[in-house]
Amino acid sequence: MLKWVEIDLKAMAGNVRAIKKALKPGVSFMAVVKADGYGHGAAAAGKTALQNGADCLGALTAEEGADLRIIFPKATIHLLAPSLPEEAPLVIKNNLIPTADSIDFIRALDRAANKTAPYHLDIDLGLGRWGVKPETAGALLAKAVEFKKARPSGVSAHLAYRPAQNMTEAEEKLISFSALAGRLRALAPGLKAHAANSAILCDFPHWQLDMVRIGNLVYGIYPTDVYKKKRQGPPLPGLGMPWRFYARIISVRNVKKGESLGYAAEFTAPRAMRLATIPAGYSDGLTMEPTENKIRITSGFRYWGIINGKKAFFTGRTGIAHTMLDVTNIPEAKPGTPVALHVRRTAANARIPRIYKK
Repeated sequence: MLKWVEIDLKAMAGNVRAIKKALKPGVSFMAVVKADGYGHGAAAAGKTALQNGADCLGALTAEEGADLRIIFPKATIHLLAPSLPEEAPLVIKNNLIPTADSIDFIRALDRAANKTAPYHLDIDLGLGRWGVKPETAGALLAKAVEFKKARPSGVSAHLAYRPAQNMTEAEEKLISFSALAGRLRALAPGLKAHAANSAILCDFPHWQLDMVRIGNLVYGIYPTDVYKKKRQGPPLPGLGMPWRFYARIISVRNVKKGESLGYAAEFTAPRAMRLATIPAGYSDGLTMEPTENKIRITSGFRYWGIINGKKAFFTGRTGIAHTMLDVTNIPEAKPGTPVALHVRRTAANARIPRIYKK
């Protein structure tokens, strides 16, 4: 096998248990498995999450939810993005809990349902993707509660929070959201409020509200480094990294100083070098940014793979299905040697084999 992804389900299970342990009593834990479980596989990620403390699963769209329902016939599945009115029958058929931000969708949900159909009303706190404006939420909900079958069961928000940059603003919005949820409960008692994703849970653990929606932390990704700036340990210590992408070296060759390589001779070797080629490129999720071939004031940023703990820097431009690495100082690198690569998980080619370690 020339390239593959290893997914350590034990590490993921440990992450889920650590998140569960950090929650206050009575707070529900939604494990987010959108985008095929952030590239880890929604089936494997969902099963691991539910077996280790998650209360429900979160998908993005009705189509994702329908796929999950086949795998998890009894699980509670939430949709995080609003569905269109014409998707209401699909939502009902698969017993999904949708996000709503319009009376048109709520009406369609009510018409499609043959029994009580819960939904969560989303509030736009400035992210601007979707949601009801806070000042109009009360009026919309007052109309929505008149429907007999479509019933509000929660109220959600997604904050435009960037760790460490707008903490005061985020705190103020969480305060206002909590107050709004309290007012909306006068119209629909029992609404479950939730606004905490991984970053909010880490930086504002006192705002867990009734439920948290956690994706990044499940997969070992810390989305914030505020704890580093405070010189403290991570807010959830001991999270493991379940994802590893590998590609084997298929060729090693020596080049002379001044030798030009690549299309249009776009890279010139600044010294005698030993270069390795791996059969992975931007179609697999690697960067398309080239190594610059010019004089610079700064060294710039360079991408690399890891061989036996040593950095092998990308050389020249990453191709659609290959990349060259500088292994001049890694004498043990040879054809067949595996290289660990940094790839955005949701961008990794779905055709790359996934090997699950249990």
